[in-house]
Amino acid sequence: MPKVVIYYFTGTGNTRIAAKAIQQELLLVNFEVTLVEIRKDGDTWPDPNDFDIAGFGYPIHAFNAPQFYLKEIRKLAKVSGKKAFVFKTSGEPFGFNKISSWSLIQMLKRKGFNVIMDKHMLMPYNIMFRYKDALAKQMYIHTHELAKVVAYSIKHEKSIPIKFNVFHLPMMYLLRIEWFGARLNGPLFHAKKKICTSCDLCVKVCPTDNIVMKNGIPSFGADCTMCMGCVMSCPVDAIRPGLISGVRINGQYPFKKLLGDDRVSADFINDHTTGYFKLFKHYYDQTNEEISQYYRALKE
Repeated sequence: MPKVVIYYFTGTGNTRIAAKAIQQELLLVNFEVTLVEIRKDGDTWPDPNDFDIAGFGYPIHAFNAPQFYLKEIRKLAKVSGKKAFVFKTSGEPFGFNKISSWSLIQMLKRKGFNVIMDKHMLMPYNIMFRYKDALAKQMYIHTHELAKVVAYSIKHEKSIPIKFNVFHLPMMYLLRIEWFGARLNGPLFHAKKKICTSCDLCVKVCPTDNIVMKNGIPSFGADCTMCMGCVMSCPVDAIRPGLISGVRINGQYPFKKLLGDDRVSADFINDHTTGYFKLFKHYYDQTNEEISQYYRALKE
């Protein structure tokens, strides 16, 4: 039975959902799959040489992979020609998101990996504004459908061409200012004392161990990745993320509840979509064709 390891980073849980969806589909086609969530409390990570294939997943932060994730992946042992695949999540399908895997893939190639895929999966925003339930439901279902495409490609050893627009590189490097901004803004995070219930859920959620409880109130340090996991997970909306408090989103998207609610459509992006979300149409057309090809292949 082929063995797969998936090293993934998540803040709000979106990339974990994608990783588990891929794991589920690989299990169905007789792969053994180990999920490894990259967190600061892990001193060492499983050796990729102990597996047949390695997967790497992350949320896109300002058209980049999170700096923390890149640092941890750099610790992995070198391999010799081992196949690897990359998947990433973000709230929008714009072209600049493709360049986000540049540094990760170059790093993996230097380590001896043969990267066969870089799959972009849309999941709801963790900042700026909250997506409507219908779009959140559509994204969740669509990501699970794309996971089938990923698993099928891996099983049948199909490589999907990875194309980067090198003219996007300057923007990618420019927006790495967020890496430094997160360290500056991290200590400015704070919890409203009159609201906070001292549940310490934010401490447990934080992937970089950047939050500690002091006198019953969370205290924030400089090892922040601006993943917004603490803000979205707070059950009482007590956390204010410093300079970006005005664009915070509180509360996890209730995906499981939405799946069971027939009143909520999963067809938010369609031929009649207008405004900002009309820009999403090309992504869904393209990936829906990939999904259709997958189902056609199953019938052959």
